[in-house]
Amino acid sequence: MRSTEILEAAVVEFAAHGFAGATVRGIARAAGVSPGLVLHHFGSRDGLREECDNHVFAAITEVKRANADRGTAALPTMLADPRMRVYVDYLVASLVDPSEHGQRFFDHYVDTVEEILDDGFAGYTFRRMGGKAGEASEDRRARACAVALLGLAPAMLHQRAGTVLGTADMPETLSRLGPQLFDIYLHGLIEEKP
Repeated sequence: MRSTEILEAAVVEFAAHGFAGATVRGIARAAGVSPGLVLHHFGSRDGLREECDNHVFAAITEVKRANADRGTAALPTMLADPRMRVYVDYLVASLVDPSEHGQRFFDHYVDTVEEILDDGFAGYTFRRMGGKAGEASEDRRARACAVALLGLAPAMLHQRAGTVLGTADMPETLSRLGPQLFDIYLHGLIEEKP
């Protein structure tokens, strides 16, 4: 169980201090273990980072699936859990990190979105792009990337959105944005072409 405690401490440290600022020594201190034990379990700081990425991504995906039937209440429900808020902070820190780890995390997110667009999610199915005259042809990868960007923007920009909306924190901001985003996803934004 020590490795799980170290992993959770590392997620908190990386989320709070960024990937350049968090140290093995600080992670060890937060986990109540020696730096040597951290390296024993994960091999290196990069190995620990990779395990944190996998852990956070799996946890967020699992919670999204478990709450998908809640519709627009899913995000506020998820973010009511302080641990999940730390995971979202970690996700944002990872996505803005210019390293190969940050790119790997984004690539994994896009891969998952591409699978969801193909297979559906929690009973939802997704429309395919047309290819009719005047419409864009099917480019699955670009579509998945576009949907990933739309899905990540609220978490990445929640502070800016909170200022505009006058909300106090991420859960409140996403509670306001959720119904709007769901409506855009379900009904689209453009009513008719000129």
